[in-house]
Amino acid sequence: MDESTGQALTTLPEETFRYLLADKWCETVFELTETHFKWNIQYPILEYPAPSMVSSQFSSGGYCDWTLGLYDQKENFDIYLLLNLQKNCSKIAPAFQVLTAIVNKKGDLLSTKTVIIERSKVGSGGRYYVCRFSKEELRKSKFYEKEVNWAIYCTVKIWTKNENKSGPSSSKIASDVFHSELVSTQLEELFRNKTLSDVNLNVGGRIFHAHKIILAARSKVFAAMFNHETAEKLSNQVDIQEVDPDLFQEVLLYIYSGRMSSATMDKKAVGVLAVADNYFLDELKAECETHLTKRMTADNCVELLALADQPHPAAHLKKYAVDFLRRSPALVKATDGWEKAKQEKLWFCELIEILCA
Repeated sequence: MDESTGQALTTLPEETFRYLLADKWCETVFELTETHFKWNIQYPILEYPAPSMVSSQFSSGGYCDWTLGLYDQKENFDIYLLLNLQKNCSKIAPAFQVLTAIVNKKGDLLSTKTVIIERSKVGSGGRYYVCRFSKEELRKSKFYEKEVNWAIYCTVKIWTKNENKSGPSSSKIASDVFHSELVSTQLEELFRNKTLSDVNLNVGGRIFHAHKIILAARSKVFAAMFNHETAEKLSNQVDIQEVDPDLFQEVLLYIYSGRMSSATMDKKAVGVLAVADNYFLDELKAECETHLTKRMTADNCVELLALADQPHPAAHLKKYAVDFLRRSPALVKATDGWEKAKQEKLWFCELIEILCA
């Protein structure tokens, strides 16, 4: 409390000041390269002893070449990668990820394995075993069929260092960051304290006190509502239905402060995207798309593809989901989300079935 004014002082975390007062900075930039490879084997490998075999070579971003190999070990299959590094391999990070899966001719997923490879531990000749599949485990799979051909999927993720950026910090930049952080903190405090609020938002029976000028400045929907003689403007009350109050509170905090916590994004990004689209909060919508894109997996790909299509069009998210599905159809088709999408007869299911036949 400021004893001279009787007002509460706004404070920032200590680590914020450490960042603002830094006189030098450095940024190390890495790029992720994903290589997706499918190896069809025209031989019933579970029914008869299989000869040792290798695939053709495939490349990861021009930094290294790979060959996929299979050994029949009577009760198991051993799958390995044979690594051939290029001259510029010094840019590759010390570890990279390899996902391996076996599917049948229909694209049904039988088993998957994921490993992290440390480059320093790769054996002589660049060979590294990435997984072992039990023949008995595969035979017990609900997708198992006799006398069929198989395919091995392999996804390799490598991180490469692009550059280091560094330099002296600008006092003006530090000042601008400090000012922006201070304004965001003060506006968030204004929302929480309800000081001078002039409109009530009734969200599913829960009342939020807000400020018309801030809502109108951030959202075209609220701007149209409060710049005309609408019922909401005259009554100073806005009724909002079919939105979870806790979720809407997080969106309101973003409207005031421009910040959305990572925990909220991890748990509620789908819901936040819908609200952001309804109220023309373009920056928040873009943040949600980026967040969901980075966390896309086979398990949530179908859900995100359906979300991006309608009623909240998200072009970037839709494109990435389509690309993910096109690269890894077998992994996606083995999920509960795919079965649900087929039951609901979503538009893309029949198309994918045709492409994967």
